[in-house]
Amino acid sequence: MKIVYIQPPTSEQEAPLLYIKPDTAVHNRELPLYIPDFTTDLRGQAVLLIKISKQGKCISDRFASKYYEQVSLGLALTAYDRQKELQAAARPWELATAFDGSMVVGSFLPIHLLQQETVVVFSENGAVIEQLPLQQTLQRLPLALQIVSEYLTLRTGDVLALPLTDVLYSMKGDTTWEATIQTERLFSVTVK
Repeated sequence: MKIVYIQPPTSEQEAPLLYIKPDTAVHNRELPLYIPDFTTDLRGQAVLLIKISKQGKCISDRFASKYYEQVSLGLALTAYDRQKELQAAARPWELATAFDGSMVVGSFLPIHLLQQETVVVFSENGAVIEQLPLQQTLQRLPLALQIVSEYLTLRTGDVLALPLTDVLYSMKGDTTWEATIQTERLFSVTVK
């Protein structure tokens, strides 16, 4: 199982942002999320997670919906200070994004339960940080699947992560982060 982060382009001139996280990047939600020793600036981005339900390669956007049945919410974590250092040195920045525990993955729900007006809520210590509509991200999903499958074979159980916002939340110790969809809490994680 692999996690593929994909930010589809917003124009024809723009290239997609795509990178892979290994299966060890999935954080065990039964444990606290410890800030790694190699960063002093851990940040999280709200993502929509799509679980691939059958193998595919070079998937046309019009057939994309046949390749997934479940969705969830997550936080894609980045050691932001390390990423800036690596980018400044023109080096690959997987060390800043693909480390163990760098993806908080919520419980998956059948996609047919979602409605176009569905809003997801991310909160920190019980206070709402962000309320995000899913409609725009769901509309970008077929294109995202098409782009990823041009480069990579998608296998059953793989997960696509699409950003819901460009905002990177600062992950501080002694905070609890939660995500809900239609009043169903998909994850709750305490940062230490």
